[in-house]
Amino acid sequence: MLFKLSRRNVQRSIKDYSVYFFTLALGICIFYIFNSIESQTIMMDLSETQKIFLDALNKIISMVSVFVSFVLGFLILYANNFLIKKRNKEFGIYMTLGISRSKIAFMLFYETIIVGILSLVTGIFIAVFLSQGLAGVTAKLFAIDMTEYKFIFSKDACLKTIFYFGIMYFISMVFNFIIVSRCKLINLINGDRNNEKLKGTNLVLSVILFIISVICLAVAYKLILENGLMEINDKFKLSIVLGIVGTVLFFRALAGFLIKVIQSSKNQYLKNLNTFTLRQLNSKINTNYISMSVICLMLFVSIGMYTASIGTKSAMENTSQFLAPYDMTLTHTYEKQENSKASKDKISETVKKIGFNIKDYTNEYLDYNIYNSPVKFKQLFKSTTDNFLYSMRDFTVPIVKLSDYNKLMKMQNKETISLKDKEVFIFTDMSTIEPSIKEYVSKNKTMKIGEEDFEVNSQYGFYSIEDTPISGNIATLVVKDENVHKYSLLKKCLSLNYVGDKVETENKAVKNLEKSMGEGKKYEENNKVKISAMTRIIALEGNMASSSMYLYVGLYIGIIFLIASAAVLGLSQLSGAIESVGIYEILRKLGVSSNMINRSIFIQVLLYFAIPILLALVHSIFGIKVANDVVKIIGDYDTLGNNIISICIICAVYGVYFYGTYRGYKRIVNK
Repeated sequence: MLFKLSRRNVQRSIKDYSVYFFTLALGICIFYIFNSIESQTIMMDLSETQKIFLDALNKIISMVSVFVSFVLGFLILYANNFLIKKRNKEFGIYMTLGISRSKIAFMLFYETIIVGILSLVTGIFIAVFLSQGLAGVTAKLFAIDMTEYKFIFSKDACLKTIFYFGIMYFISMVFNFIIVSRCKLINLINGDRNNEKLKGTNLVLSVILFIISVICLAVAYKLILENGLMEINDKFKLSIVLGIVGTVLFFRALAGFLIKVIQSSKNQYLKNLNTFTLRQLNSKINTNYISMSVICLMLFVSIGMYTASIGTKSAMENTSQFLAPYDMTLTHTYEKQENSKASKDKISETVKKIGFNIKDYTNEYLDYNIYNSPVKFKQLFKSTTDNFLYSMRDFTVPIVKLSDYNKLMKMQNKETISLKDKEVFIFTDMSTIEPSIKEYVSKNKTMKIGEEDFEVNSQYGFYSIEDTPISGNIATLVVKDENVHKYSLLKKCLSLNYVGDKVETENKAVKNLEKSMGEGKKYEENNKVKISAMTRIIALEGNMASSSMYLYVGLYIGIIFLIASAAVLGLSQLSGAIESVGIYEILRKLGVSSNMINRSIFIQVLLYFAIPILLALVHSIFGIKVANDVVKIIGDYDTLGNNIISICIICAVYGVYFYGTYRGYKRIVNK
């Protein structure tokens, strides 16, 4: 009997709370899809580098899934709390009819089981088919040719999904038992008569809170723009705290402030059902200002994760070829400056001692050194108009010999340069720094390097002189060879291009280099030096894999935050609709048309959904600005286009929830 009653309750609730059930199924679907990546890549022909990055991606996804499970678990508990509160009168009637608290608790237990099975089956069923497409997306992102198509069901992802969501539902059942066991009959019967008390509607208090919130947010925006994301210091932490406080105060003030502002325009306030609509909205904001603040911040994080992950992927892909101009680059970096004088051997001579002969793989290579100049980066660009440079850490600008630079350019089939005595040339491999360097060489005729004045060459270079996965050369100076000997050594480098078949030579070189690194470890310990190697193929594969990791993790967290936020807003409105059925019935008896009621519902739901995301978008303007500054260090990309696309996708998903909530609200009221 209890199970039959539970089944009927679920059938009725699915119609009224379709947004919640849709979100549960969607959350399960997303959870399965991202956790099935490991199984989906089994059919792919992966290189060792790609296997390493995919293994790292799977571990990161597993860790993120734990965090995601907490977010979705909170959603389930929040929704359950809503649903139970709105069924107080129903439970009171059950108890009046003689049904014990334990039986009501078991009825909720059965309902949770039914909802859990329905959402799991639906979510996993859809996810199994959608995850097949993810395999193709992953193959494209990693530039992998799929050997064959094979329909894959990820047993591990399925079991993990059932396990995590099973725990969530179990915790939900425990909470239901606790809530029901503490219920009093009188409170249940009168639950729908407990009116919400409007707090803080005093105009003066609301205005003061609103002004404080605006000041907090303005200061937070100013601090984050000045500090950026490059350094996590007190200024950064203060901007976060002020941003959170400002957001909470904004919604707290809005609860009493909004209706007072609209009242100042009598024509609009008294038009149609605007008075009723605004008071309904005001009551909701007043009651749920904390949850709306949290939702606003979650939407801000969602927008930020979307734009940053897509931007990072675009930036890394756009620069991957440019940053790997040679087939291989070897580097020696020193733990301490004095160790750089320990050995005068070239890298080609050093690696030969440990069993790796460069000449077995190339007939075109160059040993060269990069030195420390006495020039500080921020001192060099102190007059720049680019605020982005102010957010970067200071460092000593490297310097290279003119002869080495020209030989490296010849290996890239690029033009060489000529310099006069005491003349300096500047180059970079970061597209975001290029405008600042262009501005510098056009405005400055001389540069002071140590105690000497150098004439600044009117041209500048945009090149990379070593293989690297991401941009690292913010600025490097080039001077004639005789002007370099006085500076300390920063690192030794060797760049080469393979002879013969590139892939075959790469495999042989990497394999032999790995064998030689055993002896290399002893050399590193004795000379306090770090030997590293990077090849063009590894750099490109690592670049694509890294960008894919950023993309997947960003989308995973962004989607979950988005649907959880929208679902909570939807649940809040739908529960309010059930409370307000009697009010709308009175409006009909007073002669209010269905069109006016529907319009009132539309405005109320629209504003309730719009206010959090509008403030989140304002936060995002400043958040995306500083995030883009960090991403642009990796490489340049279409900032505006990327941000517009990301925000449009988020608003589209958000709009689906808004429309579903609006339809559900109308159905409840018009039933």
